[in-house]
Amino acid sequence: MSGITEILLIVALILALFMLPRILSGRPEAVQRSRDPSRPLSGRIRVAILASALWPALLAFFLEPWNGSWMIFFYAGVAPVALLWGIYWALSGFKKQGQ
Repeated sequence: MSGITEILLIVALILALFMLPRILSGRPEAVQRSRDPSRPLSGRIRVAILASALWPALLAFFLEPWNGSWMIFFYAGVAPVALLWGIYWALSGFKKQGQ
């Protein structure tokens, strides 16, 4: 049980290092918005978000990672979603750079 406590303590320290200077500075940060709020999400993005939620849920149902096959679930369920969103993020950065 001490391992979990130590990990939580490290996470709390890291959060404190990043959050305390912002809290103590007294001035609010400028909020950056990545999209135009008047432009709604496209149908493709909505389908991608839905698929990103359903794919790991369906694989969790079939693979049952709580019974010990969590590595297979990670590699087959979570990793492809993260990889595809990472590719989308990188390509959209190149697209914005070209404009």
